[in-house]
Amino acid sequence: MRVVRTTFDRQDMRRERRYLSPTFEVIVGNERFHTVNWSMGGVLLDGPCRGAALGTHVDCVLALPGSAQVLRLTAEIVRTDPDTGASALRFDDIGIDEVDFLDRAVAHRLH
Repeated sequence: MRVVRTTFDRQDMRRERRYLSPTFEVIVGNERFHTVNWSMGGVLLDGPCRGAALGTHVDCVLALPGSAQVLRLTAEIVRTDPDTGASALRFDDIGIDEVDFLDRAVAHRLH
């Protein structure tokens, strides 16, 4: 698969552009988080997913504050930042409906 750079940092091999806004509310288990940043491939949460080890697949719900629409999906915990406690989740399977939800969030941010 061809990798398209979205930054000029040669160490950053992410395929998807990161967005800082809009900020999603994310529920993982019984914990509520906000996104630090997100992409079509995953999210960086503002805290640690307690009780879940790296590599664990979790159910999560993404919502835009003030919106009735939510996105339900599963994701793998791929990283926890020891300095900030932020947890990175990579979405397992993202289909056309999920991409559409995230695209609409980006478009809404631009208006």
